[in-house]
Amino acid sequence: MLPRLITVALVGLLTFGGAPPAARPLPAAVEGAIQQVTAAELRQHVARLASDELAGRGLGHAGNREAEQYIADALRSANVPPATPGYLQPVEVYQPALGPAGRLTVTGTGDPLADLKVGPDFQPLPVSGDRAVTGPLLFAGHGISAPALRHDDYAKIDARGAIVLVLDDAPDALRRMPALSGEAAIEIATLNRKVADARKHGAAGLIVVRSYLGDVRSAFPDQPSVRSASYKLFAPMQAAPLAVAALSEQAAGRIRDALEKGQRLQVSLNPDVIARPYVMSNVLGVMEGRQDGQGIVVVGAHLDHDGIDESGRIYNGADDNASGTAAVLAMAAAFARAAAQGSRPARAVVFALWNGEEKGSLGAEHFAGAPIPARRIIANINLDMVGRREEIPDPDDPRYRGFPKTTTSQSGNVVHLLGYSYSPDLARVVEQANETIRLTIKEDYDRDSQGLLQRSDNWPFLQRGVPAIFLTTGLHPDYHTPDDDTDRIDFAKLERITELASRVAWMTADGGAPRFKAK
Repeated sequence: MLPRLITVALVGLLTFGGAPPAARPLPAAVEGAIQQVTAAELRQHVARLASDELAGRGLGHAGNREAEQYIADALRSANVPPATPGYLQPVEVYQPALGPAGRLTVTGTGDPLADLKVGPDFQPLPVSGDRAVTGPLLFAGHGISAPALRHDDYAKIDARGAIVLVLDDAPDALRRMPALSGEAAIEIATLNRKVADARKHGAAGLIVVRSYLGDVRSAFPDQPSVRSASYKLFAPMQAAPLAVAALSEQAAGRIRDALEKGQRLQVSLNPDVIARPYVMSNVLGVMEGRQDGQGIVVVGAHLDHDGIDESGRIYNGADDNASGTAAVLAMAAAFARAAAQGSRPARAVVFALWNGEEKGSLGAEHFAGAPIPARRIIANINLDMVGRREEIPDPDDPRYRGFPKTTTSQSGNVVHLLGYSYSPDLARVVEQANETIRLTIKEDYDRDSQGLLQRSDNWPFLQRGVPAIFLTTGLHPDYHTPDDDTDRIDFAKLERITELASRVAWMTADGGAPRFKAK
């Protein structure tokens, strides 16, 4: 699961038609295949994926490659057909690096108003594209375009081909709007939002005025650890390489004064961000359905974790997310057993193990925009951190702020369902599937202040209006620490959650198309 600092765009107002899934008994062969899922099978997968030999499966490390291959081999051994040759879907990502030639110049009718190299007053940002730009400079307030909230800093300017100068954060009046709360109020002020809005309005560059820039080495470390390394999708950056930089308030003062006086200013912005592509892989298996042209159901979990930190400590990520990966592998094997006995759901089911989730749901984001097979995605079922008992020891701890205090004795039978507010149809399928499993399903985290709904691989699907649910057993003190180890997994509980998710996947793939409820 993504750490709290990751933020993403708000979901668009989309709706899809279709009838809600109809409950029906599972064929006997399917029930039998699902009931053959065992705690021992799940333990074998988790123990390998969360072993020191795989070194935390961090993106860019050999252990991540080994995890990809282990998962591909497991699907092959279970007789699950590949969705792409060798089961691997290559995804180009890159780790931003800063070159020596970063520079910003701003000129008007007289002397240059700014001629800055990288330093305390000017810094390129890692979200920047890798190309220099020139063009007119326009002031765009806080750089937030939110017409639905009656706030649009781009309403009175034509930003096409321009470099826009914007203020950091968001105006207080916008933050206090009743329509915004919790994560939404945080998200609307983020750099990612400003970048998305600038790109949407055709800007060539974005300069954010900040009170404090910090040390550029913290944004572009010379030798980042596997855990701290930042990665981004390569193709979207190449398609729309917006140049992005930060400017100090002091350096921006003269520039803003000139703009307020009506001067026409020209900017040359060279971020000199270097983007060398690196290929990671999603691992994809597919079980075809009985009928063609019915779309696909995507069952997914992320295979990567944090890897190794600067001190050499390994973050094995047994719960996050070897548990979810093991569940998906066991589900795929169960569907293959059912198919061998002649039982298939109406639709195809893709079993997807995503890479790069800890760096921003990179693998799921890539797939959601270009699914394999290339069919309409009917629904997504996501499993992330499904192997523990939730434990919230101190609600005042920033990691848990907004959650009630919870002990392991209270959460032994609990699994949280997220996405229920976007797809009540899928939530009902979960309720129906749980009639024989009898877990305690809690629908309580779609609007929590930590934004859990947006911090896993279900979110790229929800952003595109695809019904998506997210099963998790919740947070605990070992989350994103070196103590998230195999011996702390509750395998009996993980077995029951795997059986629940298998039933949900089958019922969704064999029933009516679930509907998406716009927020």
